Amino acid sequence: MVPGPRPVESVLGRACGRGPRVPFDLVTESPRPRSSGTGRAHPGTATTTVAAAGADGAVPGPSGTDTPGFDGGNPHHRPHGPRPVVATLPDPGSAGTDRPSVKGLRDLWRVRSLRRLVLVRLLSSFGDGAFQGALAVIILFSPERQTEPAAIAAGFAVLLLPYSLVGPFAGALLDRWSRRQVIVWATVLRAVLVLLAAAQVWGNWPSPVLFGTALLIMGVGRFVGSGLSASMPHTVARDSLVGANALATTVGAVATAIGGGYAIALRSALGGSVSDAAFITATVAVFYGLAALLATRYRRTALGPDETDEPAEPLRAVLLGFTSGLRHIVQRPTVGLAVVVVMIVRFGFGLCTMVVLLLFQHYFTESQGVLRTGPSGIAEVLGFGALGVFLGAVVTAPTVRKLGRTRWVAIMLSVCAIVAAAAGSQFTLISTLIAAFVVGFAYQSSKVCMDSVVQQDSDDAYVGRVFALYDTLNNVCYVGAFALGVVLVPYNGHGYAPVFLVGGLFLITGIGYGVMMSRLRRTPSSTAAAV
Repeated sequence: MVPGPRPVESVLGRACGRGPRVPFDLVTESPRPRSSGTGRAHPGTATTTVAAAGADGAVPGPSGTDTPGFDGGNPHHRPHGPRPVVATLPDPGSAGTDRPSVKGLRDLWRVRSLRRLVLVRLLSSFGDGAFQGALAVIILFSPERQTEPAAIAAGFAVLLLPYSLVGPFAGALLDRWSRRQVIVWATVLRAVLVLLAAAQVWGNWPSPVLFGTALLIMGVGRFVGSGLSASMPHTVARDSLVGANALATTVGAVATAIGGGYAIALRSALGGSVSDAAFITATVAVFYGLAALLATRYRRTALGPDETDEPAEPLRAVLLGFTSGLRHIVQRPTVGLAVVVVMIVRFGFGLCTMVVLLLFQHYFTESQGVLRTGPSGIAEVLGFGALGVFLGAVVTAPTVRKLGRTRWVAIMLSVCAIVAAAAGSQFTLISTLIAAFVVGFAYQSSKVCMDSVVQQDSDDAYVGRVFALYDTLNNVCYVGAFALGVVLVPYNGHGYAPVFLVGGLFLITGIGYGVMMSRLRRTPSSTAAAV
């Protein structure tokens, strides 16, 4: 079917490009093989029958002969068991194959397309952390400002909630335009906006103006973060996504923490003057610029989308982004459950963040050896949290291969719940660092696993919107934790209620995920695609 004439696109639409429209087979709900006019698929492709993935992400072999009731020679035959999908895949022997199946972080790092994507995330995330660190020094830790729970909650709400609303709309465009182009131009725009923010800091502009620029920087960042996540399945095979996510998200999280420490350390080295703060802010543009330059080395269509069902009008595509992404999540039980798990863990992470900020501002007043208070102590907490994030990713991929994803998430969250509650309730410097390590480990490990579920069980035509909505819901939960903290967390952060609430949420989430996935495995038809 040949589409009719399309209206003139916006400037950004032309710059970013549009994913090709792929005709769908109404029976198999999968892209039809592109015909060369002879009734056969193009050379370099092979039509392969792939059974629907199980509830735990396991996918049967590609032969399709083990699917009960399926006639591989008749594409219009409806199966009696889990519905198979007829898809056109690159011939393993052709030059177009660029999604290898590999195991182990060392082998994953050797995949050039994945390595480049990880390095883009590293530079972008380091810039994010450095900008947020510089902003925290300017806004939250200024001597003349009071860091009460309400003030901290308001600051995070102003920064995160408005730009979170960009998420669903970013997803609609990521499923419409070239993701490579979106990542490149969004990152360039962020670099320009950071230089503008540095000028505002140097000119001592009012805080609301600086906040407005920060909102733009972080809002545009939704396109970059969601675009990188949605592009991951275009670099490795489906069975390698857990390891690839472990590598990419860990590098990003650690880089963000190190970037925040970089800004705080540079501030301590240079001093606390306005010109020093402006210089620190301006250096962030360098990292964004390098990330954009590296992303340009991908081909325009290398990161997808491979197909799109978006309407021709860009405005309509944006307005439908939220509802279509949410509907796709609801129709895929495993995806919806994965999103809920990360939302809860993210909520706990936010509540812990608020407690830590208040403890190091008002409760911990005396340093103990190498353990510091104030901004320096926050930097140490970031370091321990980053270490937990790193180990969480390193341990997760091999452990999932041995125990299975569901079992690992259930055990890991349950154990982390007990350790975090025990350590966090001591309210000492060392116990707080231990709790930060455990919470970082739990968050990263669960996110690696859940990201792989979202990537595997979401259609490529929807994955951009799903990840954008996924990120938005996570940020809403993060800010929601600060809002609850206004009521629950004492002025100095010393309170048992938030500590045990986080522990209880982690424990319930771990057990609940195991139970729900067990039920889904007993009803595999509920996990079939329902676009």
